[in-house]
Amino acid sequence: MPNRAHTAAAVLFLTATLGGFCYLLHGFLTGESQFLLTIDALGQGEITAEEFLAQADGKLNADLDREHLFIQLYGGIQRLTGRRVLEDMNSSAWVVKLDSGALTFASPADAPADVTPQAQATAGLKQTLDGLGIPLLFVTAPYKIQSGGSQLPPGLSDHYNGNADRLLERLEQNGVNTLDLRPAFAAGHEGWFFRTDHHWTPQAAFFAWQNLVPVLERNYGIATPAYCTDQANYDQRVYENWFLGSQGKRTGSLYAGVDDITQYLPRFDTDFTYTCPANGMDRRGPFGQSLLFPERVAEKDWFNANPYTLYSGGDYGLATITNHRSENEKKILLIRESFSCALTPFLALSCSQLTTVDLRYFEGDLTSTIAQIDPDLVLILYSASSVRSEELFQFH
Repeated sequence: MPNRAHTAAAVLFLTATLGGFCYLLHGFLTGESQFLLTIDALGQGEITAEEFLAQADGKLNADLDREHLFIQLYGGIQRLTGRRVLEDMNSSAWVVKLDSGALTFASPADAPADVTPQAQATAGLKQTLDGLGIPLLFVTAPYKIQSGGSQLPPGLSDHYNGNADRLLERLEQNGVNTLDLRPAFAAGHEGWFFRTDHHWTPQAAFFAWQNLVPVLERNYGIATPAYCTDQANYDQRVYENWFLGSQGKRTGSLYAGVDDITQYLPRFDTDFTYTCPANGMDRRGPFGQSLLFPERVAEKDWFNANPYTLYSGGDYGLATITNHRSENEKKILLIRESFSCALTPFLALSCSQLTTVDLRYFEGDLTSTIAQIDPDLVLILYSASSVRSEELFQFH
């Protein structure tokens, strides 16, 4: 008796083949085919045979992937056949389906990282800040797989949490103050992350901020009004089935579904200025107008949009947020990566000025920048999956 899953997969494969032929035929008949235009350019003598051969494969693939039909059908077939590891020929990181059905990146070549350079660089930054009289706090955000557990398919393993554990241990040995947020996320861990993306959700970022606030007040004298951290004081609008994350874009919506994304809007009065001169950004107004980017969710576009950047707008080398209604005069400088997109607007409610630095795009001198701003705290927030990146620890 034939296997029903294999039969369905065969039907989908034939449908994909027919659909691809129809797309190509439509492109040829309407003159929209990139491959046909390349052939025409060759015939007109506008490109050489060598240039044609170099471009032909990419142009044909572009024609076949119109509206991402083949990505969708490919993901659907993989789901029907129960395949949990999808190799990416253009990347060493594969898309893997966890036991929960959520997606993550994994690689058979993954191994424990030597975090010695990261620990030494952070200790060096602390020494510099000590000379300026500025405290440093290193915060670890959780990884999609909970510390101490594994939901990966047999034969695969990850070392992100182990890397973070070793780094935190070495930082503490060097006198660097640390905060590990992972234990706070242990309950309901899976729900804190998007199914199709490696980032945490806005709900998780808000929860992280709630856990960070008492540490800021107790250890650094940075007090946040209680009404700010009360979720009852926010309107929450859910954009349902709006977000296909970085992993989902590689597999299509049929493989693991799509995600909702929630927009938080304070019910209390707010007023911010958010500037990033290098990107020509200067936004002024309440929380939802200055720190949120509603244009990023104006239309549902799974493959071309990134609704995660609803919060903070994205990754900027150097940006400044001024809280005109702050109840304190404290300044924080946040050294960040992409997890902080969702956290930044909430953290801005805790101080009068929040400066964010993403070392992947920052082109200035960090020590001089910190000395000029003279913050009351330098805060580093990296996810457990980022601590092995030496690029993020180039503090000089």
